[in-house]
Amino acid sequence: MKKHVGIVVTANFWLNVSAVYLMLSCMNTKVAYHHGNLRQALMEEALICIREQGADKLSLRALARQVGVSQAAPYRHFEDKVALLSALASDGFHRLANEMKEAMGDIEHDPVGAFQRGGQAYIKFAEQNPETYRLMYSMPAEEFDDEEMENCHHEAFHLLEKTVDVGLATGAFKSLNKDAIVLASWSLVHGYAQLVIDGIIELDDIPAEQQFQPLGMVINTGIFAD
Repeated sequence: MKKHVGIVVTANFWLNVSAVYLMLSCMNTKVAYHHGNLRQALMEEALICIREQGADKLSLRALARQVGVSQAAPYRHFEDKVALLSALASDGFHRLANEMKEAMGDIEHDPVGAFQRGGQAYIKFAEQNPETYRLMYSMPAEEFDDEEMENCHHEAFHLLEKTVDVGLATGAFKSLNKDAIVLASWSLVHGYAQLVIDGIIELDDIPAEQQFQPLGMVINTGIFAD
């Protein structure tokens, strides 16, 4: 009987040891996984904070509490609040450029179509990402904290410049000053997008392919060749 009890106690001891080991392993795995995604988690939580309270209320310490990490953890990825905002804006510019590029298609053979589709993609991005869009254009370029981030700031703009270059070279656009075309068209689309995300222009009942038409009518008259 005593021998049987001893076997049971020993078995329970090793079961408890195994359970503790398994629990610690799971905790370590969870921490490693969480830290591997901490930068992205902080950026996503920051956008929620900006949407609900505004960028002025953003705090790295508060974000740390929200995502469940130590107060010091965010500083391994972002030197300060400006660095976080800079990363959010840079990511926004990069995503905007990618969406425009995908929508525009073959600029070399269809600059007019690329121009129109790029404008549509620009407005769509602003409508779907209002917090990011506002942040992108509220930060001075000098606050982007490295060369790569500064390049992201100009990525979408260079797509427009390239389209205008091709349009002028092929005769698809009227023979006007390139810089004037770029500035005027960018200003029109940007202003329209801003009115959309501010709720002044409502696009809910307008099909996507028609959302650019008001601008297109003005731009067609102004810069596209007959």
